Amino acid sequence: MTESRSFSPPKQVDMKNRYLAGFLAWLIPGLGHWYQGRKGKAVLYATCILGLFFLGFFLGEGRNVFFRWTDPRQDSENFRFSYFCQFFVGLPSLPALIQATFKRYGMDPILWGYQAEPSMKELFGVHPRLGPLVEIGWVNTAIAGLLNLLAIFDAFEGPAHGDEPEEVAKTATPAASAPVTSSQAHA
Repeated sequence: MTESRSFSPPKQVDMKNRYLAGFLAWLIPGLGHWYQGRKGKAVLYATCILGLFFLGFFLGEGRNVFFRWTDPRQDSENFRFSYFCQFFVGLPSLPALIQATFKRYGMDPILWGYQAEPSMKELFGVHPRLGPLVEIGWVNTAIAGLLNLLAIFDAFEGPAHGDEPEEVAKTATPAASAPVTSSQAHA
């Protein structure tokens, strides 16, 4: 006995204000999706991206997320390119930019120095004690930012399905979906 199943097309997602959704997705991973009513994706993105970021931050004892205002053409060795990846995690990485801006203008760090640039002594002291965990933590924080960049795009642009109007999907020519015969394959 065969059972006939019919598949319904995917539901359309109300994207609401896509610019606001993209900004919220940057601010806190998953928040833009929550705003759009895609709560499952919101929880998934928030858990995975923030979990990866904070695991990496913990592995590096908080010394692997910071920023320096330097010109990469003049001082490429001290330029923190990795922060541009970490930046896309949003609010969790924003104190590093604020601390670096305060330092650039000769002001003392705020928030008890949270994500302020560590001294060279602190940086060099972490590596012998933790070994490769520091580098693994740094990579985790950078990957979390890059993953959130994809989540921001998803909040802004929406799901991949549903781009084709229903009329086009229903009136697709049978030749386009017909199987290729062996004589057609050799032609």
